[in-house]
Amino acid sequence: MERMKKNDVWISKARGIALAVVTLTAGFAGRALADPAAPTGPIDDARIVSRVLAMNRAEERTAGAVKGKLVSAAVWQLADRIQSDYADLDRQFLPLAQGGGESIEDRVVDAKEPADLSNLSGDALDKAYVEREVETHSAMLASLDRELIPAANDPALRQRLADLRAELAAQLQQARSVQHAEWFLRTAEQERADISKEISNDGP
Repeated sequence: MERMKKNDVWISKARGIALAVVTLTAGFAGRALADPAAPTGPIDDARIVSRVLAMNRAEERTAGAVKGKLVSAAVWQLADRIQSDYADLDRQFLPLAQGGGESIEDRVVDAKEPADLSNLSGDALDKAYVEREVETHSAMLASLDRELIPAANDPALRQRLADLRAELAAQLQQARSVQHAEWFLRTAEQERADISKEISNDGP
């Protein structure tokens, strides 16, 4: 009976830890389009544009900051595409901003990569950057579908958001493909290393 109680306590703690991990991950991934200072309730077109522009600039600058440190050609191509695409998206959304975008607060004040990437290099950076893009793009798509697109009133803005969604979906697909390919390469390299080690241990 005592063992069953201990098991129940362990399971409860494990569920709590799992929930905390999911919450932290979702919070990290959702920051791109989240507006923590925004009041509750429906958002207007101006705030939608502001949030999209902030997200565009964050993604563009993060990609630009890590590109010179990436070692995989496939990961570099993903970062290059994201940097270029978001620069174009920024130009598309800027005319929709109030005052031509002059009132938009640029929440990204420098070109440094996020803290979760700043201390990484080599394969570790490649892996973390791709994982970040998969998480953030998934969160951005969810935010567009659940909140921003339904709340948009201006037809031109709704069309721009639909185009943005299509671009995000394509980038997410590329990021997942790169993630799978990089995992396959790392697994193959590890298997070769294990075989070589086993052969050398079997030698005279």
